[in-house]
Amino acid sequence: MTPALRLFLVIIGLSAAGLMLGYLLLNYPPDEYFYFPCIFHVTTGLHCPGCGSTRAISSFMKGEIAMGMKNNLLILLWGPYLLYRGIQSLRSWIDGEPKRIWEPPKKYIIVFLLLTGLYTLLRNLPIDALRDLLSPAIQ
Repeated sequence: MTPALRLFLVIIGLSAAGLMLGYLLLNYPPDEYFYFPCIFHVTTGLHCPGCGSTRAISSFMKGEIAMGMKNNLLILLWGPYLLYRGIQSLRSWIDGEPKRIWEPPKKYIIVFLLLTGLYTLLRNLPIDALRDLLSPAIQ
């Protein structure tokens, strides 16, 4: 498969996925319609680091930045890095050769993981002020 064909397939695939996701999140907001629940939350009653991500993305797409941050503040930490990794992986596939993907220094990864753990811990403590601040807007 040529790089041009791979690029065409990526453009078509991302366009279709973006249109479908955009239509879904804008016309069927997660706070009004059923989406697959978080298995961790269903089984433990606790919020995982990703709980509220769908609602946060939906809020960001509507320009509701404060509500998006309320639903999952961690997206601001992990989102840009994961987006970068996804783009670099697609570039590698399109070109048919591995690309050098920047890896943050180990100390930054440790800080990211510690912040993720702290965020998860704080949003699940039985303190109303913390739960109101860090838990997703709609359970």
